[in-house]
Amino acid sequence: MTAHVRYAVEDGLGIITIDRPEKRNALSYAMYDALRDFTHAAEADPSVRAIVLTAVPGQFCAGTDLTELRDVEPGTEPQERRGHTDGRHWFLHDSTKPVIAAIDGPAAGLGVELATQCDFRIASTRARFSWIFVQRGLVPDTGAGTWLLPRLVGPQVAKRLVFSGDFIDADEARRIGFVLDVVAPEDLTAAARALALSVSSGSPFATQRVKQLINESSARSRDEHLVGHVAAMTECQLSDDHREGVAAFLEKRPPVFTGK
Repeated sequence: MTAHVRYAVEDGLGIITIDRPEKRNALSYAMYDALRDFTHAAEADPSVRAIVLTAVPGQFCAGTDLTELRDVEPGTEPQERRGHTDGRHWFLHDSTKPVIAAIDGPAAGLGVELATQCDFRIASTRARFSWIFVQRGLVPDTGAGTWLLPRLVGPQVAKRLVFSGDFIDADEARRIGFVLDVVAPEDLTAAARALALSVSSGSPFATQRVKQLINESSARSRDEHLVGHVAAMTECQLSDDHREGVAAFLEKRPPVFTGK
């Protein structure tokens, strides 16, 4: 782990905080590994219902620490780089739990890629976003900017953002649908936590399956989607959470879900 990434469980939320303001929260490889490890820890903890990715006030993440950037050896073949195609860099997107990014300050490069992989993005008025990669001679490094971003904002807007690398402010990010809401910096933590608690208040068993269906929907035909839908519906109808949800409704009490 690293002193520059902190993790805490509070009120059923796994809070991951990037803390390297002297470097604008640029990620070293150790910090990136810690982000992934903490996400996996939250994923494995049944007491955690949602994950919040945030940073120290006034910053989010300036991307990869370029002083640690590793060169690719001449002659390297793409198929040799399985670590970039096996999904290990999509740990936020692939988490079965809701993931919320709380963004206060610039999110650029890898920082905006990580935010793109989250299910929800809440920004402060100080937030700014840039897919700066082409200005460094690169494509978006996790692939989120070329696969997820067009699905969030549409291909034309995504191309403008990625081709130019220009920064956009929080209001523009909300206008194009990248950000769900914009709040004052002092309200960001409370807004992100309120959203996290709201979107994780239902059955974890059902939420996991809903998230998977939505994430995979754009890559499936309607008929393929319906096959997955029926499988998920059947699993839910046979689950303890479904029985508890019905019982709680009939007994006029809040449900107590176990995720089973």
